[in-house]
Amino acid sequence: MIHVVTKANRPLYAEQLHEMHQLRRVHFVEERGWAAMTVRDDGGEYDAYDDEDMVYLLALDSDGRILASMRMRPALSGSVIGDIFPHLIAADEAPIAAPDVWEISRFFAARAARGRGGRIARSEVRLAALEVARALGVKRLVGMVDLEILAPLMTDSGWRVRPLGLPAPYAEGIAQGIEVQVSRGAIVDMCEVLDLKPAVALELDPARAPALPPHQIEAILSLARIDGLQTRIVVSLVRRIVALQEDVDEEQLLSMIAYVETLVGGLYTSA
Repeated sequence: MIHVVTKANRPLYAEQLHEMHQLRRVHFVEERGWAAMTVRDDGGEYDAYDDEDMVYLLALDSDGRILASMRMRPALSGSVIGDIFPHLIAADEAPIAAPDVWEISRFFAARAARGRGGRIARSEVRLAALEVARALGVKRLVGMVDLEILAPLMTDSGWRVRPLGLPAPYAEGIAQGIEVQVSRGAIVDMCEVLDLKPAVALELDPARAPALPPHQIEAILSLARIDGLQTRIVVSLVRRIVALQEDVDEEQLLSMIAYVETLVGGLYTSA
């Protein structure tokens, strides 16, 4: 599952977001040499687009550590490619500052999720971007990549990708603007090509979710996806865990269990 972090549920992911920004520094500043990036006193990389509109997609390991991450935001309220690199978009392309267009950026994998062992985590982040976008009525995802990444992105990512214009140099290399199609067919094709199960995006409601770390909630929900496991077993498990928390009354407990049952059905579907 991929955790969808929004303005509403960010308090649930304080530790993961701190780690994500630090790993962005490691990946983009230290490893890739992007000298113009801003590193704050906490050791994390940030830019002006890390605002309330930004949505973060996080793949977590069993201990709640970051495996891979991507961010996405409505292009209508600002975008890296539209504001800073508009020359990467051909003049005859449809405007990206539109309600049905979002930008994707800052995709990276931690060292533990690189190579073949991290393929599923990286692929599920990309799949979650399509699921979240489609649920929000988004038709196009746009962004920019280094030119050498374009070919594998078009052939191996599972996305339906097309260039938005001609490549152009920037401080750290040569960049290419891209568009990723968002549709039911695109999600189905990606799942078939990469052998993925759909509905990987998990957006927790902070008012209803059990008061557990996000990766522990994910572990409980993952059990429900095992063939033959009944929802009542998951609900019973949640009841036992949450009952250990002294500040949760019976009404809250029942609400949390009902919410978990809803999550078992999947927040985002490809139907």
